[in-house]
Order: sequence, then structure tokens, then C-alpha cells
Amino acid sequence: MIFENLKRLRGLFYRKLMAESKEEEPLPGFRLEKTTRIIELPVVSDPTKMNVIYPLMEPFSYANIKWDPEENELIYFVIEPVLNENEKKVLEKISDALIQLVDVTFASLKEIDKAIDYLQKQVNGILKDYGIQLTQNQYVKLMYMIYRNFIGYNEIDSLLQDGNIEDISCDGMNTPVYVVHRKYGSIKTNVSFGDANKLRDFVIKLSERCGRYVSYAEPILDGTLPDGSRVSATIAGDVATRGPTFTIRKFSERPLSPVELMNLNTATPELMAYFWYLVEMGANILFVGGTATGKTTFLNSVCMFIPPEKKIVSIEDTREIHIPHEHWISGVTRSGFGIPLPTGEKYGEITMFDLLRESFRQNPDFVIVGETRGKEAYVMFQGMASGHTSFSTFHANSVDTVVKRLTSPPIELSPVLIESLNVIAIMSHTKEEGKPIRRVREIVEIISVDPRTEEVKTNLVFLWNPATDNFEKVNDSQILARLVRNKGGSEEQIKDELEKRQTALEWLISRDIKDYTQFVEYVNMYYKEPEKLFEMMGKDWKKKEEKKEVPVEVVKEEPEPVKEPMAEDERPQKRTSILELLGFRVLQEAAH
Repeated sequence: MIFENLKRLRGLFYRKLMAESKEEEPLPGFRLEKTTRIIELPVVSDPTKMNVIYPLMEPFSYANIKWDPEENELIYFVIEPVLNENEKKVLEKISDALIQLVDVTFASLKEIDKAIDYLQKQVNGILKDYGIQLTQNQYVKLMYMIYRNFIGYNEIDSLLQDGNIEDISCDGMNTPVYVVHRKYGSIKTNVSFGDANKLRDFVIKLSERCGRYVSYAEPILDGTLPDGSRVSATIAGDVATRGPTFTIRKFSERPLSPVELMNLNTATPELMAYFWYLVEMGANILFVGGTATGKTTFLNSVCMFIPPEKKIVSIEDTREIHIPHEHWISGVTRSGFGIPLPTGEKYGEITMFDLLRESFRQNPDFVIVGETRGKEAYVMFQGMASGHTSFSTFHANSVDTVVKRLTSPPIELSPVLIESLNVIAIMSHTKEEGKPIRRVREIVEIISVDPRTEEVKTNLVFLWNPATDNFEKVNDSQILARLVRNKGGSEEQIKDELEKRQTALEWLISRDIKDYTQFVEYVNMYYKEPEKLFEMMGKDWKKKEEKKEVPVEVVKEEPEPVKEPMAEDERPQKRTSILELLGFRVLQEAAH
């Protein structure tokens, strides 16, 4: 018996000695590289032959869009590391320990590298405490999953990293997540939430990242993620019968410049030149269309024509306006607290109406309302009538619909106020050869509104022809003629300015000036140093204008006859000034 125990101890000491002599595999560092390069995606006429792969977060996640013969449709496959059963148990053990140890919110760490360093330090400590041995491959895979679940957005984190995705939607438990792809439209993904508790926890996580509160008492979430993406979600089963749901409309921190929109054929240089001159003349513009027609994108693009010295105030429910302008005050509404007041609002709630009413006291040159849909419309149109240039987006499909919505509850504007609106840009979202496209469908000017019949007299300036995908100029602008005439200009000046701006935009397209910061620099150069810009363009507009001038006939003047000096009594009497009467002779001499 004693011999057997000694044998067992000898074997134990041997194994311990061998374990100490064996070198431990060092744990590697963990870093992520989000793809920033522009990847040209092919256009495939036959979707059954589609098979496109591109990186999202190298080397961990990739997108693979291909035809699935079993589903008989295109599927967006998210390719990520796969964990075996043992690795899943280790991940769960580390995650539980992290929840107990982590004393900061990762949303508060603005720099991703610092958040990853902090997370990696905590994970390494947990592995050491538990005595868990991992290979380098296992460690890297687990670190990616921990990063995704703690710093990122769980199963949909890779989808949020895809710059080609505009919209992410989950309709409930055990249903596939759908995305709206810029190139290939609406596609089903291989991502889904099979656990109701995990899906509920994820919606709560979204609300925390938005800085909002969601619960069974208040089950609807409407907020904005730190990157500007808009979130709409529900958490209670009695509100959404298939379980918690969420929709994320992605927001690009880099707004599309007019050059990019013109390259996409959303607008033409002639049409953009028209908007450029409208902005400078202080026209009131409403960007109209249905959901996801590109209203806010086009609004952001047009705002790049605002002169740099002008003061801008923007009002939004959720942050979507991005203007490369220093003299800009950005206002966002705030949810209230506690039980609703008799008025329906909560204590401490800041509404669009409150922000807009306050904005006009700041004497802005331009007021931008993210979306007009309630009583704030009355304040905005009053501001238009008092001379504050205003831009806004509005949900409607035609000019008649705009007028009916504005004059009907809950807005109920007087038809007289609608005359303060100058231009309506109607946007459309359609498909061409299976690819989603956005176009400026119509540009309509509001000439007058009959207060009795509410009949609107309009002027159609531009019209998009869907058959040819071209823009046609239907009529000359009456609003520009009115605005320029009020400032002492002429019709010849309008034609000349539109031609200059169109030529400048075409030159910027030829130079491929896509970046919005560079584009704004050239716009500011047009305002401040136009001769320098024309010289860069190789255009001599100054000489062109001189050729248009009518030569003035020079008339030779005859010398005036020399007059005899007046007698002393014939000279006019010098009048005594008010300065002399008050005794301020020094001021009088200085004034002369």
C-alpha cells in the first residue's frame, strides 16, 4: 500500500516537473482592422451566379453574398470564427467573470484601442486565475467573440461594419435578420436570434448605447447610436407578438458631397447649380419624399452651398444632419422623466417645438429642421415669413399632398403661410435593373396659394424622366427671378451665375473632388476668391463679362467760361451750423 502511494506521488512529481519545464505558449496581442478601403462590387445580371466576398473586420469577419439554391434567393452570409463546444464553455466562463470584474461601460471609452487594451488585460487576468490554457488560435478567436459581445453589437456587429449596408432589421425571435444593401437591395442574412432572453438583452443594450430607457412600461425605443445610426425597437411581447424587434438605419459620418450625388445621377450639374444659387439667395426649401428616398442625404448635400460666414441652427429628433460648417448650432430633442403631465408631455421634456421657438431668438441665417411633422411647422413657417431662411424634410409624395398635410390636423397651417415656402424638391426611390436608385423626381416652385380655395399656383422647373433616366428642364425659375430682382439683380445676372456654377460643378466632377471637405473649400473659394477659382479652371469670366458691356460714347467737354468774381454783398450768407451754436468749433473743423 505504501509502495503504491509512493509510486503515485512519484508520478505526480514527474508530471509537475514536466509541466514546469515545458514552455508556455505566449498569448498574442489582439487587434482589429476595420476595412477602410473602397471595394468595387461587381454588377451581376444573373443573380444565380452571384458569389461576392469582401472583408468587414480583417482577419475575423467577411461578407459573402451568394445565391442559395435551397432558399432560391440571394443570402448575405456573415463569415466569422466558429467555436467548438469546449471553446463555447470557456467563452461563457470568461464572459460571466468579466461581468463581475468590469467596472466601466465600454460605451464611455471613446477610443476603441483603449477599450480593447482594457478588455484584454481583464481576460488575461481571468485566464491566469482559472488556470485556463489556450493556444494562440483559440485565444484570438475567443478575444474576437468577447470584443464583439462587450464592445461591439453582438451578432450584428459585422453588419454594422459594412459600409454598403443602409438598414438592418430584425422582425423577432427565430427570424433571419434582413439588410438593405446599396448594391443588391434587400437581402436575407444567416444571422438570427434564437433565444428570446438574448434578443431582449440586446434591445436593452441598444437603448443603453442610445442613452435612452426601455422597459415593459415603456416598450418602444427611438434613439441614436453613438455613430449616428437611428434605432427603432420594441421589447414587450404584447407590443410585438413575435418577440422583441429592432431596426437600425445606418448613418454615415461622412456625408455625400454634391459631386458624389451627381456621379450617382441623383442630380445633374445644372440642377445642382440651381440649388446653389437658391441657397445663396436665401430660398426656403422643403425636401419631400417617402421613407428612405434620400431626403436627408440630399439636404446635407445642399447645405454645403451655405456661405461660410452664415449662422446655422439645426433642430432634430435624432441626429442625422451633418454639415461641414463651423458657425453651426446643432439641437436635439430630449425625452422627459416620470409620469406624463396633463398636456401629454413629461417633466423635463424638450420637444422640436421648444427647440425651434428658441432657435429664432439666436438670430440664425439658416434654420434646418430634420423632419417637420407636428406643431413645430407653425413656428418654422412663421420664421420663413419673417425672413429666416429654412430647410426641412417632409413625408409626402406630391405638392398637393404637401399642402393637404400642412393645412390638415395636426399641423393646420394657414394657406397664406404656405406662400413663404419657395421650392419643393420631391425625391423618389426606385429600382433600375434590380439595383436601388434615388433620384430628384421633381423640382416645383410655389408661386402663390389661394387662401379661399387652397389652390396652389406652381412652376415646374426640373422633371426626371424614368424612361431615359435623364433630367429635363421644363421652365425657367420664377422664384430665382423674384429673389434676384428683390436684391437689385437682373435676368442676365441669373443666367450668368447659373452658367458659372454649372461650369464649376462640371470641373469639380472632372477633377474627381468627391470629399465633402474639399468640395466645401472650393465653394468657399467661389464666394471669396472667384477669380482664383476661374483661373484654376482655365476660364476667364471677367473678360467674358467685359465683352458684354456696351461701349460708352465719349463726349468732349468744352471748358467752362471764367466767371467774374461776385461783389461782397452778392455772396451767399454763410449758415451757422449746429456745432457752432453749441460751441464745438473743434469738432466742426474735424468734420470738415
